[in-house]
Amino acid sequence: MLEISNSYIIKLVLGCGVLKNKNKIYIILYCFFVSLIILLFTTKNSPFYAFNDWADANAFFTVGKSMMHGLIPYKDIFEQKGPFLYLLYGIGYLISHRSFIGVFLIELIVFTIGLYYLYKTLKMFLSTKSTLLILPIFIALLTTSRAFTHGGSAEEFCFGFFFITLYYFFKHFKVQELTFKEMLINGIVAGLVLLTKYTLLGFWIGFTFSIFIYYLLKKNLKKAIIYPLTLLFGMFIPFISFSFYFLINHGFAEFFHNYFTINITTYSVEKIKIWERIKELFNGFYSSLYTNPVMFYLIILTPLLIWKLKLSNKAKILYIIIIIMTILGVFCGLKFYRYYILFILYFSSISLLLIFNLFDISFNKINKYLYLGIITFTIILSCIYSYKYANYKSALFKPKSSYYQFEYAKILNNYENATLVNMGFLDCGLFTASGIVPSTYFFQKHNFDYKYFPLNQDSFDKYIKEKKTTHIVYVTKWSEVLLKEKEKLLFENYRLIGTNKQKYEERKYNIYLFEIKNTP
Repeated sequence: MLEISNSYIIKLVLGCGVLKNKNKIYIILYCFFVSLIILLFTTKNSPFYAFNDWADANAFFTVGKSMMHGLIPYKDIFEQKGPFLYLLYGIGYLISHRSFIGVFLIELIVFTIGLYYLYKTLKMFLSTKSTLLILPIFIALLTTSRAFTHGGSAEEFCFGFFFITLYYFFKHFKVQELTFKEMLINGIVAGLVLLTKYTLLGFWIGFTFSIFIYYLLKKNLKKAIIYPLTLLFGMFIPFISFSFYFLINHGFAEFFHNYFTINITTYSVEKIKIWERIKELFNGFYSSLYTNPVMFYLIILTPLLIWKLKLSNKAKILYIIIIIMTILGVFCGLKFYRYYILFILYFSSISLLLIFNLFDISFNKINKYLYLGIITFTIILSCIYSYKYANYKSALFKPKSSYYQFEYAKILNNYENATLVNMGFLDCGLFTASGIVPSTYFFQKHNFDYKYFPLNQDSFDKYIKEKKTTHIVYVTKWSEVLLKEKEKLLFENYRLIGTNKQKYEERKYNIYLFEIKNTP
């Protein structure tokens, strides 16, 4: 009777037909609907926002766009994230050339997949009624946390991958042992994460370690070795595919150097003792988590409530180890950008499971019509919460005219064959708004200390000297007077044609647009 009632609940919520046991479509539609109504308010890629001015998202979009125009990442244009992330942004560009609507659609698909696998995970422990209630609450809390920032991070695009593997972890220890095929699937997932942001692989290392320990304790040495190797083989499938792309385009060496070597060496800090490093790592984790108050309490509840879960003690301990290994992976470089913690906040979904587990029996006793009212209220409340606590609520429904990017884009688009370079700061979004594809190897100023990576700034000095581009956008806190003093050659070779001020991440910046002198 319970399953019949649940099918009617989903039918009423979605306005669809009766859910059959083997038919997943209505659950997927529910996950899509929940993702849509929350993300419309919380990500700047949404059509509710005129523009996503986050520098990282614009840099990803610029590289993705360049890929679609035949440029080879790392070889023809410099950046440091993984090629799969750029491919996703490139697909977003094909959908919408000068906006993030295409990226939003991909974002929506990613969250739908993630919520669906979270649903499958929660269903191992809770009734359908409790599970459906958790989904809108979780995504509303997650996307309004400080860690979500603007929308479109590498961590966010690994949302679906995380919950696919989390589902298989609990399936293995709760339902039945995984098959070689399922380990292979998790390997492919891990491979795509490797090609997105490899510091997130701590989660998959922890997952593989848990499977290894499981079979080792069962004294099944064969599976203890073969299962991790199967996952590793799965990882190589996407890696080899992208490697082939770089090899045929003579860019594999640059891919490996830029994505792995530079990321590992250039952001390094002064050498410190191992215990000091561990201390700094967990201080960074704590401070990052503390800025996300609701999620903070959910995360610290996990080790306190995990023992209430109907799971073997062995699996509970391994789950805690996975969390620790994920933290170590994310913060191993001792960098603490606020969006780093987002990937770790995905574990808070299990904290919600543990809380709802206390009331699950009560929910089962509620009749379908009362439950329909409860779930409708929960969805509406989650939607209101998302609107009220969206990180950039002030930017909701703002007109395009409030963004200098579109003003400057009009100037550039009136210029025949305009070329551009973004100096002083990361990609400000002018490449996106104008549709211009970079013509220089370095198209933006990266977050590198000059002593570790002088090539970026030295290349800019060369571009100015050689008048490499028709236009330069310079983003800085410096006043025009100070900029003239610091960049004398810039003012000799280029004329200032646009000055603007805009607040970005609570800081005020001056944005100067320069045009090459002695033009026809």
